[in-house]
Amino acid sequence: MRKILLLAMLLSLTLGATAQEPFTPARSTTNDFRGRVEGAFEWEVVDDLTLEAGVQLRLNNDLATVDRIQTSVGANYEVNKYFDFGADYVLINGYEADVKAWDKPRHRVNVNVRGKVKVGRVVLSLRERLQTTFRTDSVNRYEKMNPELMLRSRLMAEYSIRHSRWSPYAMFELNNTLNAPKVVDNYKKAALRTDNYIARYRLGVGAKFRISRYHRLDFYYYFDYDRGYDIDYKGNKGTLKGYVQENEFRHTFGISYKFKL
Repeated sequence: MRKILLLAMLLSLTLGATAQEPFTPARSTTNDFRGRVEGAFEWEVVDDLTLEAGVQLRLNNDLATVDRIQTSVGANYEVNKYFDFGADYVLINGYEADVKAWDKPRHRVNVNVRGKVKVGRVVLSLRERLQTTFRTDSVNRYEKMNPELMLRSRLMAEYSIRHSRWSPYAMFELNNTLNAPKVVDNYKKAALRTDNYIARYRLGVGAKFRISRYHRLDFYYYFDYDRGYDIDYKGNKGTLKGYVQENEFRHTFGISYKFKL
């Protein structure tokens, strides 16, 4: 009898675990070459306090179409040679190539904390960024969160070449979602639940070039693996209509110019 009861308990737990397993999404994979061109301004208004502003153009679809234009303003404060923090606001104007129209803009607020240490001629830094993005279009929060929260962790090593204007660097970044919606079979019958997962792995290399005291250039290349989920529900019934894991491999080439006072 004990063996039968034990077997029944194990079977019940197994069935319960199977029933609670997440939905299995369909998968799609794409590859894209992208480009970025940016102009920025930096001004140290008082000791250790810097104001920044910039405009960036992004291209996608193998550099054939405009992806977005974004404008940013921010401030950064250096506490000491090991630690600084800051915040910035970004206005994102996305372009829909299919309909040849600018999409509804998004508003993004970033809060950054960075620690750094110099080892010989190498500066090692770790930046943690809390990213909050507000959408202006109407969305189902079971499909897309508004605002969307993301934690971006970046490790960078920059090398200062002796008697040279060039400073090469390498970096690695992880983007972790903090409030992505969990898929349910019917959102009208289920409570909203959130999920977190790594949405982007990024490897990057680049080189900064000091033209003069006031002018800087930055050339870089990023390789990204982006993962996202397209969740689609029937609006009138709330039942799950589609669930796709979208995987994208991106090659991004960029150049940035900065005028620094």
